[in-house]
Amino acid sequence: MQPADTTRAAREAFTGCLRTYVDRSLSARMAVTEFTTAYPQQCSTQEQAYRDAVIRRETASRMSAADARESATMEIDDARTNFRERYEMAQPATPPGGAAAAQTAAQTPAQPAGQTGAQPAAQAAAQQPPAPQTASSPN
Repeated sequence: MQPADTTRAAREAFTGCLRTYVDRSLSARMAVTEFTTAYPQQCSTQEQAYRDAVIRRETASRMSAADARESATMEIDDARTNFRERYEMAQPATPPGGAAAAQTAAQTPAQPAGQTGAQPAAQAAAQQPPAPQTASSPN
């Protein structure tokens, strides 16, 4: 028989708080920079309760206080990382070159194909001389 999970309620309160914040940020279409700045300060009360519960659990299983604190920090970091990644994965994809390239592309007016200075592939191929033919000798 396994002992009861003494951290369950605190863990669920912490992750529930993070989930709510991430969902609210996504609904509000919060900018990534704003989210990144505000996210570490969210759910601090629930985080501390979870940290205390993990430390109590670990020290009860004869882990040193330093190792118990490290274990709590790792569990909290994992939870925060998971919800940060959930937020990031829900963001619209940025084109190669990042946000600066997307902004530049959005600000560049569209030009007709003939005025871009670039030749379409079919025109470029038509202007190339034909490849030399080699005669094959019958055997």
